[in-house]
Amino acid sequence: MTLAEINPLAKLSDGSFVALDAHMEMEDEAVGRHKKVLTELGVDLSEPREMYEPSDFERNVKAIDAADHRGVIQGKDHGFTGNIGLVIGAGGGSLTLTDAVRNQGGKPANYAEIGGNPSVSKSCGLAKEILQKDGVEKIAVMMSIVSNTRVDIVARGVIKACLELGKDPGETIAIFRIPGAWEDEGYKILDKYGVEYADRSVSMWDAAGTAVAKIQGGGA
Repeated sequence: MTLAEINPLAKLSDGSFVALDAHMEMEDEAVGRHKKVLTELGVDLSEPREMYEPSDFERNVKAIDAADHRGVIQGKDHGFTGNIGLVIGAGGGSLTLTDAVRNQGGKPANYAEIGGNPSVSKSCGLAKEILQKDGVEKIAVMMSIVSNTRVDIVARGVIKACLELGKDPGETIAIFRIPGAWEDEGYKILDKYGVEYADRSVSMWDAAGTAVAKIQGGGA
């Protein structure tokens, strides 16, 4: 396996476990050794496997990530055609935030991951790529609780992206919710540009709802 992400994993009353959702990828060279399992899973081995072709957005984000060793950014947009750009992080928290936006009537334009204390340039690069996607009106910058990602650096990055694209950060960033290191410094930067932010007392659900409401014209 090159990837095995199971989320969520449920424990049943009889003590057994069930993967409610999973994404798994396997090396082509390993397929022959696992034909029985793959057949049981419904994989048609008579058809050649289609190679995944990244979009321009995905290639650009990957290049930005590779150019700087500090932190990690990822971006996916296959199957996403919405107007809310997501700058989100924290693994399972990213999945939760994407679902929270969708379940409250929002339309995400992408999926993303940002973390590991990225540089300003990485934060800016991810935000710029998202803001330049067709149909994106605003971005929501959100994480669960992280301990090593500096809030002020992410704030500088997303604000820099807005300014370089000629956009007002206060109008473009629908909500900023990243609890973590240096958050007081981050909040000062956000205040300077009129960006609405929320601390850890505001749930991820409510933060996502704020972003959706702003996109739909309902205010905060």
